Amino acid sequence: MKRDKVILTRVDEYIAERIEYITNNSKDIELTKSEVVRIILHAFFKSQKDKDFEKVRELAIKMRKGLL
Repeated sequence: MKRDKVILTRVDEYIAERIEYITNNSKDIELTKSEVVRIILHAFFKSQKDKDFEKVRELAIKMRKGLL
């Protein structure tokens, strides 16, 4: 069985609270924080298709300028 790679990261308080909120309100399907993050990342990369590189760069610039 292929093992998933693990990437550890820090997030700001708002993102952590939103992930916690989603997890706490999804107890009926036993959703974990890791699953929430994986789902969000999967949806982002699927929606961007071949433009993910450019979109991530755009978002990074906006975040560094305080626009995101």
